[in-house]
Amino acid sequence: MNKYIYLPLLLLLSLFLTACDQKSDSDKTQVTKQEINIGMTPSMHNILMEKIVKPKLEAIGYKVNLVNFSSLRDSDTALAEGSIDLNAAQHQAYLDTYMRETGNDDLVSLVHIPSISAALFSMKYSSVNDIKNGQTIAIPNDPSNAARALIMLQKLNWITLKNDINLGAASIHDIAENKYNLQFRVVLSELIPRMLDEVDFAIMPGGIAWMSKVDAKHAIYYEQLSPNLEILVAIKKQNLTAPWAEDIKKLYQSDEMKQFITEDPDAKGRFIWPQG
Repeated sequence: MNKYIYLPLLLLLSLFLTACDQKSDSDKTQVTKQEINIGMTPSMHNILMEKIVKPKLEAIGYKVNLVNFSSLRDSDTALAEGSIDLNAAQHQAYLDTYMRETGNDDLVSLVHIPSISAALFSMKYSSVNDIKNGQTIAIPNDPSNAARALIMLQKLNWITLKNDINLGAASIHDIAENKYNLQFRVVLSELIPRMLDEVDFAIMPGGIAWMSKVDAKHAIYYEQLSPNLEILVAIKKQNLTAPWAEDIKKLYQSDEMKQFITEDPDAKGRFIWPQG
């Protein structure tokens, strides 16, 4: 009789111990992880990783692999699939768009990092007051940066957007009033620097302008960054509390990082410290 009573108890105990062993192995993996794979796409924000984060991580014992991708979308896909551990070149608005389009909800923000604002550029004019009827303006064609450009134009009172839209996903089709009958050229952000002589005005991400060596003197209006447009470190939810993730977060929030963006010749005057 007793053996029939004890057998279920022994099975339950065995399952409990097995679960504990598996949890311990998982915790051990998080604690002992020493190799970090980081997705890198063309971005001026890479300077923060290359000059501060990577050297500091290696100094405390991590092996850091920088994995290059031609597009942020490819990098996000690799992150979702687990072939890289993080990337640091997008804002929340872009990440939300990616997750909505792919049906993936496993990517989250670890920490907001210093960002570069977009700006309105012109090779022909020196002030926003030089706006005239029928002028041409180039804006990015990707959804998140196109929305940013249109929000900037609304703040300038050059256009009015419809009231019942999601501003983070605004497109030229959501313009309710085009006060100056602006002619839009919607193109890849990377092409805008080459078009500056062909248009009256252009809006582009600050990193694109920097990489293309567009002189800052041609920027006549800067974007006021909201938290959802600040660059962030994207990571899988399951890794948010991992020790290696905490080490990365601390480095992006460190005094060394603050000093770098205010004093380094290549970074000085380019970055804005995150609010979010």
